[in-house]
Amino acid sequence: MRIIILEFKKAFTSPIILGLLLLFLAWNVFYIIDANELPEELAVVNKIVNTYGADITQDSLKDLNQEVKKDLEGLNAITQKMSGVSYEHAGDLFADLNNGEQPFYTDEELQSFYTIYLKELYLNRAQSMDQSYAKFNIKIMGEKQINGFQLSGDAANMVRNGFKAFESRFKELKKNGEYNEWFFEGQQFAMHGLLFKKVFMHIIIESMIIVVLSTALITNFEFENGTGLVTFTTRRGRRLMIDKLKASLMASSLITLLILSVTLGAYFIIFDYSRLWYSSINSGFNWETQFPYVSWWDFSFLTYLILAVVVSYMCMLLFTVLIFNLSIMLKNSYFTMIAFSVFFISMIILQGLVPGSSVFKILAGFNLSVLVLNPHQWWMATGGLTMFKYYEVQTLTAWTVFLAVSCCGSMKKIMKEEIT
Repeated sequence: MRIIILEFKKAFTSPIILGLLLLFLAWNVFYIIDANELPEELAVVNKIVNTYGADITQDSLKDLNQEVKKDLEGLNAITQKMSGVSYEHAGDLFADLNNGEQPFYTDEELQSFYTIYLKELYLNRAQSMDQSYAKFNIKIMGEKQINGFQLSGDAANMVRNGFKAFESRFKELKKNGEYNEWFFEGQQFAMHGLLFKKVFMHIIIESMIIVVLSTALITNFEFENGTGLVTFTTRRGRRLMIDKLKASLMASSLITLLILSVTLGAYFIIFDYSRLWYSSINSGFNWETQFPYVSWWDFSFLTYLILAVVVSYMCMLLFTVLIFNLSIMLKNSYFTMIAFSVFFISMIILQGLVPGSSVFKILAGFNLSVLVLNPHQWWMATGGLTMFKYYEVQTLTAWTVFLAVSCCGSMKKIMKEEIT
């Protein structure tokens, strides 16, 4: 264990690694603070959930409607007094304001008017949710995807089967009413995209950079410093590489944990999810593009977040093993980092190089590069050619087996090769 700790310390005594870690953490906190432009507006949905519960029901909508009408009476009392005008909807007031410049209302009054406008927005979206979901035809969506990616033959049939399964899932979602739960209004605030597409992307890329550097440093230390002839002839000998792999996995785990905990800690301190932890990730409000986010299972937001953390963590461990294998082959940190970069980019563009009639075009997307670059689509049925139900599990399982086998091969190689 002492040897593992000593190898582990090589990474965390490196000025470059420590400097990058602190820089990334500081940047993430700054980015999150800078993104917090509308704290009062985001609090509206928490207040709605606190008052009426997380589920959207006819009774809660009726009560919210009465609350909005009462608020509008207060709004009109002010507007009648100040400008002699009354409004049927709070949105009409803002339509009348000229680029936000007006001589009548204070900033505090405008903020209260905007809160009423948001309540109206949530109310109207909730009332139209059933109608919005009823208009989708999943089969037609699938054909558009097939045509968009220019698929044919077996590849097209594979995607059709995926959308057939999704069609059953979508019917189940509508039957269960999973979308009838409150969440941040997606088209207005895009909070799912902010957290999982932007913040998690920072976490993943930053963790990957430091994991590559730390693993290459630990694994290649003897080769680059010319101490291999001494180290590998000791009692521990070449079995030291097993200790290096363990130390690399420990370092990667701690690095990923630090970046995840500090970044997500700052995020949830800044953004209030206090009443939304158990809202469904399939909420109809979690709708930022042409189609709402729909997961294969009825996950709460908290469950989805935990799964995102787990996938991120597992990917970093797999990248560690990949870098370890490359380091044994190349015995040079710079060459290892270049080889990893080439590999990572190649996996991204591979799918686009395969003919659309081949099933391999679909299978080529089951790789770690594509997986880590789309955290907002994990477990979702709306992720293009990665929309298959067990895509994440199958990708992680396949690469775990592949890297475990290749790691065994690398260890056998280092045990037998001549050290110079």
